[in-house]
Amino acid sequence: MQYLHEISGPSYKSTSTADGIVILTGTPARLKVGFELLKSGAAKRVLISGVNNRVSREDLRIAMGESDAIMKCCVDLGRLARDTVGNAYETSLWAAEHNFNDLLVVTSAYHMPRSLVEMKRQMPKKNLHAFSPKSDAVELEKWWKKPTLVYVLVTEFNKFIISLCRARLEILAMDGVST
Repeated sequence: MQYLHEISGPSYKSTSTADGIVILTGTPARLKVGFELLKSGAAKRVLISGVNNRVSREDLRIAMGESDAIMKCCVDLGRLARDTVGNAYETSLWAAEHNFNDLLVVTSAYHMPRSLVEMKRQMPKKNLHAFSPKSDAVELEKWWKKPTLVYVLVTEFNKFIISLCRARLEILAMDGVST
């Protein structure tokens, strides 16, 4: 299955630099890697997309062990997104506001294919570079024997297929092709 091959390989370890980094909320590992990329000079700013309204900037700073200076200078908290489609929309607004053309997208490998489809739907002309935290990787060996993992993979794969269909239908509709 191509999806399993894609999410298990090293394909989401971009070494590119970019204008900005977008971290899709979900796991602490994503945040950690996003901050590491920022501090290494991989980009100028970071957007943490989908931050819960109850989480303050200070709460996040303390939880991540980051300095006040880095939080003030370079970190934007996005609070619009409630799902992956919302992450893409929120990211498109942020990228336009900062005139960013190259983005590092940080999320878990199993979530990356769908995230990239949704990001491309919102920002077809932006360059997207994928980066997944190694510690967020799912152990795919004998995945079919792990009910929780099967559930995550099947759910995410189905959402990925729906995203692909939606993206294709939008392209057809914009081209004026009747279905």
